[in-house]
Amino acid sequence: MQIVEHHHHDGMDLFPDYGRQVPFGVGTSIMYNYLDYCFKNTTENVFQLIVYTMSEYLCGELRTDKELPFNYHIKVKEEFFSKEQGGIFRNNCIYRECFDKKTGKLLTKELIKRNHAKVMYDTDNLLIERTE
Repeated sequence: MQIVEHHHHDGMDLFPDYGRQVPFGVGTSIMYNYLDYCFKNTTENVFQLIVYTMSEYLCGELRTDKELPFNYHIKVKEEFFSKEQGGIFRNNCIYRECFDKKTGKLLTKELIKRNHAKVMYDTDNLLIERTE
């Protein structure tokens, strides 16, 4: 599907990575009556988005009426903290990789986002890799 609107809430890194399961900078908010995340189905498939909560997690499933020929993986690369005028910043690049399900072959690797976010928590225990 094609993302047509995605308002990233990533100008600030608000909390440290205790148990993070999703790479920093790929999250979004989905809240009634706000335009945060919109996508358009440009495929011939019918999709169903299911969202539910558990005791500690917000969970989601994306289902379709036909098996898709590809697997997609989101990867974070080039992640580091930098000290710059104005504070400490978190940096990374987010890539989307597309694999053929039958062969396992990597078909495409696309840079989808670069993050540069001001760290808003105690930075005493962070490894600062770059100073600018």
